[in-house]
Amino acid sequence: MIRVSAGSAASMGLTSNKMDAYPTTAYFLSGSSCLMKCAFCPQGVSNNEALNRLGRVTWPEYSWQEVENHLAEGEKNGIKRICLQSVRHKDGISSLLKLVSRFKKISNLPISLSAWIKDSSEAAALVKAGVERLSISLDAVNPQVYQEIKGGSLQNRLDLLLECAARLPGKLSTHIICGLGESEFEALSIIDKLVKAGVTTALFAFVPLKGTPMEDRDPPPVDSYRRIQAGHYLMSCGRADFSSFRFIDGRLVSFGLSNRDIETYFSDGRAFQTSGCPHCNRPFYNERPGGIIYNYHRNLSESERKKALNELNQSLQEKL
Repeated sequence: MIRVSAGSAASMGLTSNKMDAYPTTAYFLSGSSCLMKCAFCPQGVSNNEALNRLGRVTWPEYSWQEVENHLAEGEKNGIKRICLQSVRHKDGISSLLKLVSRFKKISNLPISLSAWIKDSSEAAALVKAGVERLSISLDAVNPQVYQEIKGGSLQNRLDLLLECAARLPGKLSTHIICGLGESEFEALSIIDKLVKAGVTTALFAFVPLKGTPMEDRDPPPVDSYRRIQAGHYLMSCGRADFSSFRFIDGRLVSFGLSNRDIETYFSDGRAFQTSGCPHCNRPFYNERPGGIIYNYHRNLSESERKKALNELNQSLQEKL
């Protein structure tokens, strides 16, 4: 058995559910009762209801036979990548290698894997087995917050990520969750290091989930998230450098760009779409339909582009 995101299951024809938006990546989740005890994540808690979720997404279980019979239909419906997310297992990467091998046998789609690994040798083994993108998630970017929420050392995890990126150029990704208690300076300064190391960063907004220790925390303010999105986009596209950014009390107040450049770079709305691996759109992973959209899973409409740009411009001007 393997868990499949509700949207992926619908795209693959495993259910007849109608979705507001369909994913362009097939998302799978392996394992339960994660050895990690991240305070924001339901996979490390003893709560059967919570275990059915990751982000705002539900993950029903299906047999491998069902997945094998329906993945091709998902490809016809726009699926262009497989994303395998795994809890931290007792047996290390041995089960992951088997899963990757199994997916390689049933599909030619590129495979992304997000999993806990202990060293760069394990990363190299997974890439050799067929993983096209490997994510070593940082999640929290403030050292104290990392220790409190995830346990362990942020610097050690960052060092491993950068070591793997140097050994496997173009193969490494990471996840950063905004709204865990970090400053915008802390988020963007680490993103700067990652961009320069060739690491792809997927931005998430913190989602308070029932059954987790952080269920009563608020998600991040959308204006703060927009500033981090915009800074991430500028650095990733090579249109601005972190050294040109200006901060006041940890809050981003300027990109060091002219108003004309800001209008040019952000007018198409791409900065506010889902970031991460190619074809990863994660529809409503952080959002409720009809609510605030942190990561747009599609091209923005003209009104949405104007709204996001106005939000960004206004929030920068408020501190000048």
